[in-house]
Amino acid sequence: MTAHTDDRPFSPDYAVPPGATLSELLERRDMTQSELAKRLGVSAKHVNQVVKGVAPLSTEMALGLEKVLGTPVAFWIKREAVYQARRAETNELESLAEHVSWAKRFPVKELKRIDLIPPTASGSDLVWHLLRFLGIAHPKQWTDPSVDYRKSQRFESDPYALSAWLRVAELRAAEIECAPYDSERFADTLHDIRGLTCLEPEEWHPLLVKKCAEAGVAVVIVDTFKGARANGATRWLSPTKALIQLSLRYTWEDIFWFTFFHEAGHVLLHRKKERFVEVPPSKRDDSIAELEQEADRFAGRTLIPQHFERRLPRLTLNDVPGFARELGIAPAIVVGRLQHDRLLPHSRGNDLRRQFEFVD
Repeated sequence: MTAHTDDRPFSPDYAVPPGATLSELLERRDMTQSELAKRLGVSAKHVNQVVKGVAPLSTEMALGLEKVLGTPVAFWIKREAVYQARRAETNELESLAEHVSWAKRFPVKELKRIDLIPPTASGSDLVWHLLRFLGIAHPKQWTDPSVDYRKSQRFESDPYALSAWLRVAELRAAEIECAPYDSERFADTLHDIRGLTCLEPEEWHPLLVKKCAEAGVAVVIVDTFKGARANGATRWLSPTKALIQLSLRYTWEDIFWFTFFHEAGHVLLHRKKERFVEVPPSKRDDSIAELEQEADRFAGRTLIPQHFERRLPRLTLNDVPGFARELGIAPAIVVGRLQHDRLLPHSRGNDLRRQFEFVD
């Protein structure tokens, strides 16, 4: 995986004002500050303030110094810019020290493990790198994901772990080149993807990403952080690019595929301004919102079309493999549906279901 932050420690060099260089040049030329002030047409006080770094060295003064001392104007402008930048960095480091406890609430160890934060980052440096990872300028710009996302659960996720999980997917999605979103093509693609459920993960994963990208949807699978408690999430990265984010950790394949088609339902059916986070069915509220119910119906009927549903109550476990072949889907999806509809105890049929999880 490509890291999105470099390993340089954020420790600015000592900020030396251009006035220090100016003082050295005056000493070499045996010229006083008063004499320089006369030649520049400014006050001696102003020259003294520039030498001390109290006043900035302006472009006008840099032009004058080029004529009086022979040093290029670009030299002075660059020195002043570097000085001001380092002063700002030093001041920021001091202010960021107040936010170390905030930064430590994120899954820092995990972010370091996957090279999104340098392993040596600590203190103010840690805050700086975390802000860079999150893509925000200051901790006050960070918001709890629950503010922006509709969540279908009553069991709350840790907002810092969830925020990090969502951000990792955004960074990875940026690396996926997608065609402009085409709703008709995406709808057609979903019918093709049903067949991928029969394949092994190493086979279906690249095909899933490729097919969805061709329709304008980036699909990213990101291992969850402890406390995130999310199976999937959907949002629009731009008006022409949607993101479906999924997790595999300890997830049964039927739940994974249902979550994917549920998220796809959000993309097809709901407004682009909407954002959704989904959790395992066992954590979902009994009275979930209408949009979630629509996405559920979409997922269920895409995987098992409505005209096949009436056969479900009559199925036995021995019938499941043949029924799945007839539909062109994995047997696990049929078992999962039977268990969900209470047509089959959760203790039966699990030998036809696989568990997906990340392997380090």
